[in-house]
Amino acid sequence: MPKEKKEGKSRRELITMGSAFAVMGIAAAGTGGALFKYMFPVVSYGTPQKFLVPVADLPDVGDELIFEDMKVVLRRQSESEIAAISLVCTHLGCTVNRVETGFQCPCHGSQYDTDGLVVGGPAPKTLAWLEIKSVPGGQLEIDTATSLPEGTFFPAA
Repeated sequence: MPKEKKEGKSRRELITMGSAFAVMGIAAAGTGGALFKYMFPVVSYGTPQKFLVPVADLPDVGDELIFEDMKVVLRRQSESEIAAISLVCTHLGCTVNRVETGFQCPCHGSQYDTDGLVVGGPAPKTLAWLEIKSVPGGQLEIDTATSLPEGTFFPAA
């Protein structure tokens, strides 16, 4: 009896074509995933270097405001003088805590007086005094990236 010729694809051809389509599908999914990640990047914004403080929110004479997120303490020395002092330890960059005698670093024990001068510990220099500028709208701009010499007060209005 003669063999009848089957019409259509053989099993081997179907498996080969299926494998090829599977590989192309995986490649398309990978490309689509990369494109999706490119369209929606993961962005981690750091803390801005400058921030504004309304003049109306300035502390009373002898008081201070602590901006924990910005790692800055704003002190009003007198009616006409204010200062911004960084709360970043000059040893390894930990955030110092306010204590009765000044500031203390919880990481390695550096101690600073109320003006940020080193009085003990491994810190190599004083806490940074920061630049303050008057900007329109009755606000002050504190620049955490610009250091000034210790004891530099901004003339408050």
